[in-house]
Amino acid sequence: MRAFGAVRSSVLTGSAVLGVASLVVFVGSMIFGVRPLVVVSGSMEPALPVGSVVFSRSTPAAELEVGDIVTVERPRDLGLVTHRVVSTTAGPGGSTALVLRGDANTVDDPEPYVVSSAGRQVWHVPGLGHVALFLQTRGGLAVAGAVALVVLAVFVLDPARMAGRVEGDGRGGVDPGRDDPDRDDPDRDDPATRRPGGATGS
Repeated sequence: MRAFGAVRSSVLTGSAVLGVASLVVFVGSMIFGVRPLVVVSGSMEPALPVGSVVFSRSTPAAELEVGDIVTVERPRDLGLVTHRVVSTTAGPGGSTALVLRGDANTVDDPEPYVVSSAGRQVWHVPGLGHVALFLQTRGGLAVAGAVALVVLAVFVLDPARMAGRVEGDGRGGVDPGRDDPDRDDPDRDDPATRRPGGATGS
């Protein structure tokens, strides 16, 4: 029972820590406009290993500097790219042309990205992206559901409550510690002190 209690405490503590961390990330993302993205290619290694989660914040292009790691839209709706700024050139209407290159690449990206803003990296967490991508698969959903059921079962199965039930089962008699109003009444058999409605005699 003690071992189960220790496991239960560890599971609940870990779940609470994970829940608080998730809440902090979510609230921080909402307040500071931080966006999480999963790195799926090795073009930015070793700075950003494959499977990392990059947290970026939208920043006006005019504030970007050479050396920043930014996320922008590829031309022709080809998706997002996260590379390092090689050079910036001011353009019309407050836009900026960004020349980007991946740290693992030997040449710049084929053409500049003309943008008014871009997501500048704030921080990243290596390996977290593997977990995020796995949880989007059927197997990941099954594992997440199983873990949720285990946590729920551990939360419901309180060792103290279970011990109390075991002690109270199968006894069949009256609890000797339970208060009995007649047990300690010295006058319960005295005819002179019977309740109204009974004959007292003399």
